[in-house]
Amino acid sequence: MTPLTNVRVVIPVSLLAAPALLGAQAWVASFGPLYVQPVGGLSHYVSPGWGASGAVTWLRHSGPLGLRLEVSYVSFPFGPADHTDLRTTAQVPVLVSTGGSRLALSAGPVLTFPLGPVRTSLNAGVGATGAFTTMSLTGLGSDDRYNRPKRFSDLAPVFQVGVAAGMRVARGVQVQLGAAFGGVGPTSYGLGDRIRVGVISGPYWGPRKQWSEFASYRLEVIFGQRG
Repeated sequence: MTPLTNVRVVIPVSLLAAPALLGAQAWVASFGPLYVQPVGGLSHYVSPGWGASGAVTWLRHSGPLGLRLEVSYVSFPFGPADHTDLRTTAQVPVLVSTGGSRLALSAGPVLTFPLGPVRTSLNAGVGATGAFTTMSLTGLGSDDRYNRPKRFSDLAPVFQVGVAAGMRVARGVQVQLGAAFGGVGPTSYGLGDRIRVGVISGPYWGPRKQWSEFASYRLEVIFGQRG
């Protein structure tokens, strides 16, 4: 199933569930650190990043369904790709360095159920992310037209599905570990068209806009409980 197909499946499910879930009478808030591991093609250019996430979840007293609204921020360190690219008119290998950050907002259903003292949940979400990317090249000498960092900004859809498990540590306080897998719509990374070496004017190089996937891991402190 392609990322676009996944989005088409998750979005209708989230939208259909929202009216019933908004009738909930209780809510909990959570926040904590977030670790994001790029996978697939993105992992060759971008190293894992750290950030934080916060969420508000509305819960129904009469059932296991809820609605989760989440915001997250992740920073990816600037560093070189794990391989060189041979995409120059002079057939010279170049090394791309990439870093940046992502700010995402998503919403979707959550299904909670107890397993003994452990509170387990499944969740899905769709939303939008702002991707802010910085790139530079090495391998083409000292010409600033190639070496100067370039910055790119993209707004793209994001979706994810995840699982989490937590335990109560005090009245109205829980600690939860979660993992998720998701995809992000076309954003800027990697090299696009062949780099034009030796020209006087015009575009010299730029990224491709392509889908990317990620795995994320989080530790959340949750405040609140059902009445």
